[in-house]
Amino acid sequence: MFEDAVEFESAEESERPVKFYYNREERVAKASEQVKEYYRGGMRPVKGIKVLFTGNNKFILFALIFFVGASWIYSGLNGTRKYASLAGIEMELSAFAYEEEIYASLSMKNEKTSKKRGFSNLIPKKLFQKSDNFENSKTEKIEKLVEAEFFFIEVNNQLQEKKSFVQIFDGTENSIRTKTADYDIIRVDVIVNVGDEEKELSCEVKR
Repeated sequence: MFEDAVEFESAEESERPVKFYYNREERVAKASEQVKEYYRGGMRPVKGIKVLFTGNNKFILFALIFFVGASWIYSGLNGTRKYASLAGIEMELSAFAYEEEIYASLSMKNEKTSKKRGFSNLIPKKLFQKSDNFENSKTEKIEKLVEAEFFFIEVNNQLQEKKSFVQIFDGTENSIRTKTADYDIIRVDVIVNVGDEEKELSCEVKR
């Protein structure tokens, strides 16, 4: 009944090389539209800097430029907030950490006045010396009341401590200094009042 059945091929039949016939045009014709588009020259990957201006990448690039610019502007403005000019007084705020304490200092000095240009600069100064016909041009020293309120800000942007000071500024360089215990304080803010004028200064704690 099973005399004509062939269960195993002969060794000579199994060792014959297998031939594979490949027709690229026929394969591409049966492929999907994406494959056809690729072989037509489309869907090629963009290389180099051009990749930043394709598809959604250009929106990411513009967003990155915006945030970097905003961060740069904020850093620049925040860095200059430690300086201020108020009622003819130049002020600078500084703060640093030493051992277990934070030291803050508000330095004050007279605001620089620009030299006036004009005909008066051509007149010899000897003509303005004290005489019977000219009054004494000695300037009167004016004292100013400076009120400063220090705010010590900790790492979570919470107020850790507040201190208030009142000092007379007589035109000579001086400072208002204070210190507090270091509880991870990262910034010092100061609100300064001189007469009817008010300004806020801020600086990071140097470590």
